Amino acid sequence: MNPHEMEARLNAHREVLITLLTALVHDERYADIFDELHRDTQFMDGEEDPGIVPSKAFASETHAADEIRRLLEAARTRSKAR
Repeated sequence: MNPHEMEARLNAHREVLITLLTALVHDERYADIFDELHRDTQFMDGEEDPGIVPSKAFASETHAADEIRRLLEAARTRSKAR
């Protein structure tokens, strides 16, 4: 798979996730899912100051937390637009 195909597939997965989250955002039965996902956006490694150059693991967790945050924001924004 070339980089273009991989990016297209990741974007497709992202769109599916946003669509699913949008459908669930106002349903109280799924509030715990949104709470848990929100907690996942608050990455903490137990260190007060991770240093100027973060480790690869720290950087990966931070990127994952950022993407979850973006997915939640996109779902909430799309839900408000409906």
